[in-house]
Amino acid sequence: MLIHHLAHLLYPPACLLCHVPLAVERVLCEACRQAMPPVGAAACTRCGAKLPGAFDAVRECASCRQRPLAFERARAPWHYLGPAKEAVRQFKYHQRWRLGRWLAQGMARVAIQELPLEDVTAVLPIPRHWLKRRLQGCHPASELAHHVAELLHKPHHPEGLRRTRWTSTQTRLPWPRRFSNVRNAFQASRTLTSHRTVLLIDDVFTSGATAHAAALAVKAVGVQRVFVLTAARAPATHAW
Repeated sequence: MLIHHLAHLLYPPACLLCHVPLAVERVLCEACRQAMPPVGAAACTRCGAKLPGAFDAVRECASCRQRPLAFERARAPWHYLGPAKEAVRQFKYHQRWRLGRWLAQGMARVAIQELPLEDVTAVLPIPRHWLKRRLQGCHPASELAHHVAELLHKPHHPEGLRRTRWTSTQTRLPWPRRFSNVRNAFQASRTLTSHRTVLLIDDVFTSGATAHAAALAVKAVGVQRVFVLTAARAPATHAW
């Protein structure tokens, strides 16, 4: 207890994003939490993209209607903007593990609200290539998957899916090339054969190409339904 008090005197609690001092030990201040843009309910039933206008009349976005994706539904608690984007980046590139645990709590809340968790029997990360993990020293999706699985009381399968080849960074490619970039880039373990429904975890959902390729690999070993959960989703800027 004494050591804990001394630590607070030397390193007083502060928001991990804006660094404002906090009266109690929290990850983010109230202002940063309130500024994180939630995805909300008016979303495409498959990919979770924001639907303009009469979204109750058309339940899937134009992209999903034109190019059906292999997963059943993708959801995220926040848009990849403002403090939410900075929180993901701090966790992903600067190993702020407390932020990762906090992001996973938001992901778990959305999963409870919007996904059929009673059917999910395995939680697995969408993996990086092993060399990227070695070079960067971390695997953000696996870290998130571990915490989400724990919060949802589901089995975590960190080796259920592996990336079989090096791919270009998706964010550097135009959207039409992202699907070809990750085509056949994943292979699922045969240990997933006994699972009918799985939950894939990643940090950010952008075009859906990576989640689509991962879902195809999982379904190739017999999984019937795949759901996707990310910490944030990038704003949809392209219709296929």
